[in-house]
Amino acid sequence: MLEGIYYQKVLLAVERWFTLCGWPSGPHPISVPYSLRRYSRDFLYFKPHLDTSLRRQISTLSDFHYNRFLLSPFRVVAKTQTNISSAQTLRVTQNKDSRWVISVFRVQGAFFCHVRPEYLLDTQEFKHWCSMQVRILMHTQSSAEEHGPDYSSVDYESLSKRSWTDVLLQIYKVLMLHRVPESSLDGMPPFNSLASNIYSSRELQLISWLNLHYQNMRGIMWGTGDAPSVRWIVNFDLDFVDGLVLASLLAAYCPYLISSHFQKIYTRASNLEQIFHNNIIVCQVLNALRLNLDIQVNTRWHYRGVLLSKNAC
Repeated sequence: MLEGIYYQKVLLAVERWFTLCGWPSGPHPISVPYSLRRYSRDFLYFKPHLDTSLRRQISTLSDFHYNRFLLSPFRVVAKTQTNISSAQTLRVTQNKDSRWVISVFRVQGAFFCHVRPEYLLDTQEFKHWCSMQVRILMHTQSSAEEHGPDYSSVDYESLSKRSWTDVLLQIYKVLMLHRVPESSLDGMPPFNSLASNIYSSRELQLISWLNLHYQNMRGIMWGTGDAPSVRWIVNFDLDFVDGLVLASLLAAYCPYLISSHFQKIYTRASNLEQIFHNNIIVCQVLNALRLNLDIQVNTRWHYRGVLLSKNAC
């Protein structure tokens, strides 16, 4: 139950970020996985028949944030299939291109250990794919183990939603985190790229960047008497709970907000009310800076890593 709640919050964080920041022409709402499955299918099959405005709207999905994004392979295939209207060919092409997308981003460092191309299809196409596997199994008279798992009792919508969420997170990692320099910048504490089996070298670089600003700003913002305790930031999760780390980072780049906002923060928050107070102030600062991230205090904690690395890039 708790695992399901956690993944639902991750999904909402992904939808929020890609809705607000994943489009070259401004915010565009998406629903995972329904929007992505529909657009990928429509781009392949309906593009020759779409009017200019709708074609342009679907085309933006191939760019998302920085040119060639998730559906750029679909664009290439769509051009070669203008004169093909066979539903059977379309189904084969969809699965083939899903495999291609996974392969392209895997080469660039994405991890798709449990994501199969068929998990990215819509429900009807997935059922058709399963029926094809059954026919192949009967025709070849092979054992079921040779043709993959049995999906007869699988909740496909949950499986597809989880797979699309993982795909978007991995694409974010490949296309956004790669903009963080791997080598240390001047004044930043060194880090050991082999010190973690969880974070990549670029994520460790972000953590090092956080430590630099936290250590520099904690005395400047609150003075020696009220300064928060020394800490070594090691993750994007628990270290962000009390709001001090993100507040220090924002103050480093917007020092004019220290007296009006950050000096009201509890530097040694000891209960949920004080933590909540700190995070309200952080959200007020983001609003004052006109960062259109639509962040709520009760949701910010669940995707601070995505928010942080987006702003760092």
